[in-house]
Amino acid sequence: MKGNVLFGVLFLLMGAIQAQSSTPVAVKAADSVVVDQDSVYSSGMEQKAQFKGGDKAFQRYVMDNFTYPWRCQENGISGSVLLRFVVDVDGSIVNIQVLEVSTKCPEFAKEAVRILKNSPRWIPGMYNGRFVKSYRELPLKMAVQ
Repeated sequence: MKGNVLFGVLFLLMGAIQAQSSTPVAVKAADSVVVDQDSVYSSGMEQKAQFKGGDKAFQRYVMDNFTYPWRCQENGISGSVLLRFVVDVDGSIVNIQVLEVSTKCPEFAKEAVRILKNSPRWIPGMYNGRFVKSYRELPLKMAVQ
């Protein structure tokens, strides 16, 4: 099923985060970084939260793990989902919300949430030299070839 499905994974960031550099930052366990456990940031960050390996690695992860909903594939239905979530200070994904979903195939949302929940830990965002919780928005567009 995965072989005949075209995926477009686009990354849409909120407001000021969108202007931030997408260059990955290597964070080693030995780095001494202060963690902010309480606040959730959406703008003004030094480094946005990102999938380890960057956007291309996340796109590969989605392509390798997404199972196209059978009913939608059989009927040639393409669709999209817009997710909003928090990348916690430990890189885990929490508070996943479905903001928009294709009405013709709402099963996209369930699968997109499953993929995000099962993703490896991300590199958390940084604000004032500290790891922080931060929001990300992720539109996923899928099409049957």
